[in-house]
Amino acid sequence: MEIGEIKELLTKRYPHWNLFFDKYGVAVWISMNDGKSNYFEIQVTPKDGVGISTRREINGLDFSGHDEAFNSLYEALDYMDNIVD
Repeated sequence: MEIGEIKELLTKRYPHWNLFFDKYGVAVWISMNDGKSNYFEIQVTPKDGVGISTRREINGLDFSGHDEAFNSLYEALDYMDNIVD
């Protein structure tokens, strides 16, 4: 998926969330939160699939890898919907 497609999908699916997008090489990174207690980092790559990490706002927290991996962004978002508070 291209970054424009990803933005459109996430904006429609999570209209009230804070969404931040970055593109690094072939990967698209999405930082997103609901303004409450749910924070996610998502990495979408064309060949490697999708990695998703839950995170909390903690000073000094360093990113150390994804919590889950999926074949598609749709699978990752379905998983995320099931764990959101």
